[in-house]
Amino acid sequence: MATRKIPNHPNTNKNNLKGKQNSMATARIPHLPVLVIHHVLQFLPTKHAIRMSSLCKQWAGLWSSVPVLDFEEEADEPHAKFINFVDRCLEIHEKYEHLDKFRLHMRFRSDEDEYKLDKWLGFAVERRVKELDISFSDIWPFVGVDLLSPPLNAKSLTSLNLENVIIANRGCPCIQYLSLTSSSSSKSNYYNISMQTLLDAKSLTSLNLEFVVITDDSNNDPPIARLPYLETVSLTTVDINYGTFAQLISSSPSIEHLSVSIRFPHSYNYILPSSSLKSFEVRIFNSDVVQVSGAESLESCTLVLESPKQIKRIRLDRCKNLKHLSIRAPQLPNFTLQLHGCKHLVNASLDIPKLDWTGINSNVEWIHL
Repeated sequence: MATRKIPNHPNTNKNNLKGKQNSMATARIPHLPVLVIHHVLQFLPTKHAIRMSSLCKQWAGLWSSVPVLDFEEEADEPHAKFINFVDRCLEIHEKYEHLDKFRLHMRFRSDEDEYKLDKWLGFAVERRVKELDISFSDIWPFVGVDLLSPPLNAKSLTSLNLENVIIANRGCPCIQYLSLTSSSSSKSNYYNISMQTLLDAKSLTSLNLEFVVITDDSNNDPPIARLPYLETVSLTTVDINYGTFAQLISSSPSIEHLSVSIRFPHSYNYILPSSSLKSFEVRIFNSDVVQVSGAESLESCTLVLESPKQIKRIRLDRCKNLKHLSIRAPQLPNFTLQLHGCKHLVNASLDIPKLDWTGINSNVEWIHL
C-alpha cells in the first residue's frame, strides 16, 4: 500500500530555514582569540553586539564584559521598549567596575526619562567612564544634569559630547575633547558656558561648540598658557565678544586648526598671535573690511563671506607662511585683496559667481571658479 507523504507545516519550513541561516552565519564566523572578539565588539552598538554573541558559542555572553555601552533609539522603536532594554543591559553590567565609553542617543518624552538619565549617568560615572556621548531629540527645553553632585564627580572623563543636554562639567579636569551642540537655532535656546569653565579644562585638546553663548566671567589677568594642549577649535554660530575670543586664542599656544562662525558687531580684524596656527576658516556676516594678521605659521586660510554689506577690502598681514587662500562669496561684485609679509606665492581660489573685478597684489596666483 502506498504511503502518502505528509507535507511539512509552513512554520516548520520557516524554522528550518531560520536554522539553516543561523548555521551558515555561524559557519562564516572564524574562531578568534577572545581579545580579538572583545576588540571587535567594542566598535558595535550594544544591540548589535548582543546579536553577534548569539550567533556563535565562542562569542556567547562576551558582550557583557565589553567596557562599552552604546545605545541608539531607532525611529520606529517603541520608547518604553528602548528604556527597558537599557535598564536590562545596565543590570547585567553592574558586576563590572570600569566603563570606557557610554553613548546614549534617544528621544526625550517625559520627566521619567530625566530620572532614568540621572540613574544611567550615575552608573557610568561610578564606573569611571572615560567617554560620554549623550544626545536627545524631540526635546524642549534642554535637560540639565549635574555631574558635580557627590556620586557624580566625573574626574576620569576625557571626552564629553553633548547634544540638547546640559551637564555641569567643572568637575572634569582631565577632559580632552569637548563638544556642545544644539539642534535649535534660536538664540534663547543656546547653551551657556563660561570662559572660566573652558580655561579650567587644562587638558583640552579639541573644542567644538555650536549654538553656544560664551560668557566672560574670567579675571582680567593676562592668560599664560591656560590651555596648553588645545590644538583644534571649531566655533559655529557662537555668541562671544571679541575680547573673550582673543583671550581664548591667546590662551592656546598650541592651536593649529581654527574654524569660526561668529557675529561680531563691527569690522573683522582677526589678530591671531599664534605661532602654531596652520589653518584658519572664518564665516563672515557683518563687515565691510576683513583683516587677518599675526599668524606667522598660517598655511591655509578660507574666508566665507555672507555679509549683507559690500566687502571693500580683504587684508592679510604678517602671515609669512601662507600658501593657500580660498574665498567664497555668493554676492560679492568687487573687492581688493592685499597680502603683506607673505614669503611664498599664494595660490588663491575665488568662488565668487557675481565677481566683476578685483584688485589683487602681485604675489598671488588666483583661479576664478
